[in-house]
Amino acid sequence: MSEPKNISPRNSKSGLNKFNWLVICGLLWISSACTDYMQTLNQDGKLITDEDLVQDANEGGILLPLMMNRIVATTTAVQTQQNLQAESYAGYLETPTPFLNNENTTTYFMVDGWNNAAWNTSTQNIMDQWLQMWKKGYETKYPDLYAISLIIKVAGAHRLVDTFGPYPYTQYGTAAQVTFDSEEEAYDAFFADLDKAVGYLKAAEKANPNADKTRFAKWDKSSLSGEYTNWIKLANTLKLRLAIRISKVKPDLAKTEAEKAVDPASGGLLSDIGFSVTPTTTNPYYTMANAWSDTRLSASIETFLKGFADPRLPVYALAATDKDAAGQVKGIRAGSERPDKARYQYYSLPNVSTTTAVKQIDVAESYFLKAEGALRGWNMGGTAKDFYEAGVRASFKANNVSGADEYLEGNTTQIPYTDPKNTANNLPAMTQITAKWYEAEAFETKLEKIITQKWIALYPEGTEAWSEFRRTGYPKLYPVAISKNPDLPAGTFIRRLTYPSAVTNSSGEAVRAAVAAYLGGKDSAATPIWWDVD
Repeated sequence: MSEPKNISPRNSKSGLNKFNWLVICGLLWISSACTDYMQTLNQDGKLITDEDLVQDANEGGILLPLMMNRIVATTTAVQTQQNLQAESYAGYLETPTPFLNNENTTTYFMVDGWNNAAWNTSTQNIMDQWLQMWKKGYETKYPDLYAISLIIKVAGAHRLVDTFGPYPYTQYGTAAQVTFDSEEEAYDAFFADLDKAVGYLKAAEKANPNADKTRFAKWDKSSLSGEYTNWIKLANTLKLRLAIRISKVKPDLAKTEAEKAVDPASGGLLSDIGFSVTPTTTNPYYTMANAWSDTRLSASIETFLKGFADPRLPVYALAATDKDAAGQVKGIRAGSERPDKARYQYYSLPNVSTTTAVKQIDVAESYFLKAEGALRGWNMGGTAKDFYEAGVRASFKANNVSGADEYLEGNTTQIPYTDPKNTANNLPAMTQITAKWYEAEAFETKLEKIITQKWIALYPEGTEAWSEFRRTGYPKLYPVAISKNPDLPAGTFIRRLTYPSAVTNSSGEAVRAAVAAYLGGKDSAATPIWWDVD
């Protein structure tokens, strides 16, 4: 099939408008419109009873798998959540399909229903589930399980803020009227929620080191194996990520939060394992690539990895079967003209199996975050060079490839892009950086190296990579070949998604107030997010 499976382009206003916006913002009890997950399970006594729910704190954990599965969706919801926008904007994956006659998010044309799916995938499935737990008093009854929900809540909501801008986070479901927080207010709340979550989990570990095994492990379908100590590390890694994100706009707070995150007393960072979630059925990228032929490699990731002679390239992508590029790894330039699917259908597929876990946070990310912090003069417990090289080595190990030492001595750089189907898409290399670290190089060159290697390691998690590109300008990506958005002329890059009509129609006053106060008065894809400054 060739249409996004969550929101059909022929019905792009479906989605949020099927739900009362007050439910989406949590202003009604869940039973009124949005399915009460626990109540549904209770309807059939053969499935689960009230007694079963209370036993071993099951009622406190039953919503957590759904929440985990919607940070980066482990279902085909990911297609309109990020594949058809952020993964294209990050230079990772591109569609060969000319959705809506090429007037779609990959050419910067805002598709209302797709933006709705990007908004609603986490809002409905993370924020609404957290709200149930809060309203049922689980913060007091099961503070350890509630802590997990807070970590997931921050992991999902910061992606929404980074994608759209102002978002109703701090008063979600608790206020009589919908109010959008500024991005700055939301970030302050993210730090507070992570602190609370770590505190609850540390207290649980101290009281009973085996509580996670009896109360939580059965609900954890992620790589963290139900261990509270691992979730503490996830919380600290998120805190470090968010601190780095605001380093240009609130440098003092960023430094304080980053140094707290890396303090050993805080519980550590994810450094041996990443955070990934097992798909509920078939890996959605396998479905999008193989069953639907809707996603292929992007030109930017092809040219960087080929230029660096990077052994991760065949791990990330399969060789093309196209007659003009057979046997090569070949990507599609973002925003290319696609007269039909056949033009680029046989370019390189992402190399995933039906059971590949969906990446949320790469194991190497904490090292690259610490590298940037050290580069900025913060106390990260080591040097920028050492953390940078440790990040590359961690990524090589995670991808089961060898040769990291040789790679880190490499002095080759990105190659030009050539498109055998359309030479108008050909472009020279955008940078001359290499993988080798030189201490005498300028700050910006070192930062570019850190972010470029982090970008390679994060693949294909497009929302985070797109955020880092907007924040830093790195890696130096190819601009879209064709822009269908008058606010984004040729050579410019998209800065955010616009609010879907289901939100603006039902909460117009709140949206208008947020746009006026925080987005310069225009809900435009060209308006930068708060932390996106030169």
